Amino acid sequence: MRKTRPETVTLFLGTAAVVVWQSSRLTVLWDLSFILENATRIALGDVPYRDFPFPYAPLTFLVQSLIIRLFGRVAWHHVAYAALAAGLASVLAYEIVRTIEPRRITAFLLTLPLILLGIYCIFPHPFYDPDCCLAVLVVVLLLRRDAQLAAGVMAVVAVFVKQNIGLSLVIALIALAVLTKRWRIVAGVVAASVVSIAIVAIAFGIDNYVRWTVRFAAERRLMPIREYLSIYTDPTLWWWLGCVAIGVLLMRWSRLAAAIVISLPCFWIFTANALVDREVPFLRVWPLVLIVAAAIGVVALIRERDIVPLLIVGAIHGTFLSQLTWGSTYGIWPLLVILLAYCFPRLPRFAPVALVAALLFAGFTYVVENQRLTYVKLDGAPHRSQLPALRGMTVAGEWLPDLESLVAWLDRNVPRDDAILFLPGEDPLYFTTGRRPRFPVLMFDRTINPYDPPTIARLADERRVKWVIVKTRMQLNGTPMETLGETVHRVTANATEAARLHAYVIFRR
Repeated sequence: MRKTRPETVTLFLGTAAVVVWQSSRLTVLWDLSFILENATRIALGDVPYRDFPFPYAPLTFLVQSLIIRLFGRVAWHHVAYAALAAGLASVLAYEIVRTIEPRRITAFLLTLPLILLGIYCIFPHPFYDPDCCLAVLVVVLLLRRDAQLAAGVMAVVAVFVKQNIGLSLVIALIALAVLTKRWRIVAGVVAASVVSIAIVAIAFGIDNYVRWTVRFAAERRLMPIREYLSIYTDPTLWWWLGCVAIGVLLMRWSRLAAAIVISLPCFWIFTANALVDREVPFLRVWPLVLIVAAAIGVVALIRERDIVPLLIVGAIHGTFLSQLTWGSTYGIWPLLVILLAYCFPRLPRFAPVALVAALLFAGFTYVVENQRLTYVKLDGAPHRSQLPALRGMTVAGEWLPDLESLVAWLDRNVPRDDAILFLPGEDPLYFTTGRRPRFPVLMFDRTINPYDPPTIARLADERRVKWVIVKTRMQLNGTPMETLGETVHRVTANATEAARLHAYVIFRR
């Protein structure tokens, strides 16, 4: 049996502890509800794509629904999942780095930032980006251990965790496998694809799956190419690349001078940490490393037939199709660490140490101050729920007491079989109450909801919706539903106001 190393234990426990700590002080209701509400619906027997619109790949939701079915509706179960997955991802990243950098101390130093920047450390709720990163890590580790057939199979699994990351991974993997004549990888992809298509056809229907996860998702989520390329047209990135290029040239004459020049971007990250938008220079590390790693990847491909660097570069660019570096990097930092491992041996020793120090320094602020989560209100006193389903959930501000008051009112006044339309759907209402969702859509923003106000009103009639709940005070900044006012007007045209709570208005139809 392989002996457990102290560095893997440290990475696993440290990363998991940060996730638990994050969960103990914050909850992003909109995003967590999106996962738990749909997982609850699936656990109750509804089939995505067939029974309700669903523009996302299924595996994250199926895993969370399985947790609900096995262990019941309790929030801390999903916290535990995120903590365990994050710890595992950090360990996998370390094992991959060890195959690139054989020195244990250097490999541990490289992966140390993942204790702060692990897949669930920044955003501590179950979600598809971190889950897909975990799948990508498995693929990379299999490749580094020459398990080519299994790597091809696992790459297809990633497609069913998140489309943009998984498809980019598979396309890059096939292209690189053909280029290097690794036919076992191609065979693994083909075999897994055939099995997956058969499962999708039986479980969801091919037409349903393609309609929602491909056509609708692309229509609502893909960004213009100019915006996508904007991360590479930044003047700061240009002078950073200039430092790297000059440093590489200086290595022939003075490694110390080269290390100082190459480390200038790291010093800039330390200095910029005092600025208002301090996360901006921190996130510029991504395009810098991607450009350098792509160049190194080409060399590695030619000299060693190593496809991993270019494969990871491709997967990361697929991730950026969602929200570029600001929105898309929160769950994939292990991939950056692996690319850094390829860069380290080619740099003077001081430069890698400076970069790791910069990641730890800026990463600490990034996580503690929730710089990725500025789209929600996280101020106010933390509240922990007394409701059985919400054990382990902590929300800063008034949002949890508001939800508890709504649940209490529903328990007193609304029969459990009555159909409810909840607009725009920020709270985990069905997960908390165990009521069965009757309306096709539970979250109403443009990336999820395909219906206009007249269609919502018509469906409310067809589904015999008796109650309409409108949340008037949201944790989410702004409104996710641009047509909320018109929708409320249409669905409550013949309704009476039944109650007005602190954050909700309830209508009876």
